[in-house]
Amino acid sequence: MDTYKKGLAEELEGLLLRINRGKDPQLLCKEAHRLIASITAHDIARVEERLVRSGISAQRVQQLSVAFILMGLMHGQNPNLRQRLGEKHLLRKVIAEHEMMLCFCADLEDVTLDLCRQDRISTTSSEWMLLTHIIEHLDAAIEHLERENDVIFPEIKRRGWQNLCAPAESDHVHIRLLIEELVTLGGSHIDTPDPNFQGRLMSIVKTLCPLLKQHIFHEDHVLYPVAVAMIDQADFWDRLKVLCDQIGYCGVHL
Repeated sequence: MDTYKKGLAEELEGLLLRINRGKDPQLLCKEAHRLIASITAHDIARVEERLVRSGISAQRVQQLSVAFILMGLMHGQNPNLRQRLGEKHLLRKVIAEHEMMLCFCADLEDVTLDLCRQDRISTTSSEWMLLTHIIEHLDAAIEHLERENDVIFPEIKRRGWQNLCAPAESDHVHIRLLIEELVTLGGSHIDTPDPNFQGRLMSIVKTLCPLLKQHIFHEDHVLYPVAVAMIDQADFWDRLKVLCDQIGYCGVHL
């Protein structure tokens, strides 16, 4: 590492430590904004390794890096990513899918409470019909996870932002398993009514919905804002959009 780069790395390391101590947020934001234009993903990775070796947990180091990036990028900008994107930008569709998934998540929590209050669940009731409708859409939303895993995240990681995608990729594994469990539970109850159906349904929903909300918040407010700012190239996102358009978007075929 040359002297210039070494100096930048030392500045970044000191800034992350000050962020960790919670020193003067306004001053930290100004410093982050000044520094971020000269910092690369490789620089951040090197500093992260140094901080982990110094005894700070890997999870905390990642949080500090993300805080630095957001402080630097969002200084003086509109924090709403969707409002800053062009109408045809790929991530407008991704965020729209997120909003749709959150709506189904809220409906799932409500209908689960309704079904769990009933002495007997009828598969001809309006509550059951709503549940199956929600399950169909959440099952289709797995396409959304696959599109991120197979198309969007690999390209972001190729630009050096592996750690940025890691939490979302981990969430995807758990979200997919929970949705598949929900689909299986709903289908099996039609053929052979399960006396433990309500308890199993409530258990899945109490795990799935908070996880899905937290996951979407992370993607909308951390992962994608950072990715858009650090990969500020229209052709990059246009190329990904062509691939995603060919795959399709969740829910449109239902």
